[in-house]
Amino acid sequence: MKNDASFFRMAGFIALLSAPAALASILLVFAAFNWDFETAFDPLKAIAYQPGPAATLRWAWILDIFGYYLPVLPLALALHSRLSGEAPLFNHLFTFSGLGYILSGAIGAAMLAGATAPQYEAYSAGDAAQKAIAAQVFANLNNEVLSGIWNIFTMALAAVWFLGTGWLLRPGNRLLGIFTTLLGIASLADVLGYVFHSEGMAMAGLNFYLFLAPVWAAWAGWVVWKNS
Repeated sequence: MKNDASFFRMAGFIALLSAPAALASILLVFAAFNWDFETAFDPLKAIAYQPGPAATLRWAWILDIFGYYLPVLPLALALHSRLSGEAPLFNHLFTFSGLGYILSGAIGAAMLAGATAPQYEAYSAGDAAQKAIAAQVFANLNNEVLSGIWNIFTMALAAVWFLGTGWLLRPGNRLLGIFTTLLGIASLADVLGYVFHSEGMAMAGLNFYLFLAPVWAAWAGWVVWKNS
């Protein structure tokens, strides 16, 4: 039990630290393009942006790994342990989905962190034909990660985790349970928006998730740490 208490304190503390890192990653993405949101969301414009934002974007994606994803893994295990008496098989399913969300999301961010700088270098050093190839490769990479891994697969797993965990949390912590459920609804809206090409639905769900998932991690981390 003593070791469990230490784990809960560690999980809660790391989750609290993850929140500013996650929010900083969003700010760095937009700061890289001088707050030009249209360019930030258009890979073909982003690759041609000057001065080159590769270094800033690399740090944005690194912070994404250590903001939204990996530090939340101990929290997921801590919540699984805390909720083990509530519908055990459902709890296993929800936590498995949460771990899949964390790992697939981190893999997507790692792909961008590793490939962004080389793509910008290839674009800057190339002639017109090479620039066109580098731009298309960069666009394909971004579409694979953002439209495929993140906003469909990863967010589908997030929706299952947040919706299910919110349901299990409500009897013991009603407000956190409701907030977690809302985060799950936002994640599901993002997935459905991408699947059915509804940009408004996808952006509404994504924006809710991006800014409030770090708040949820800090809140849940505080609850786990306080009750350790």
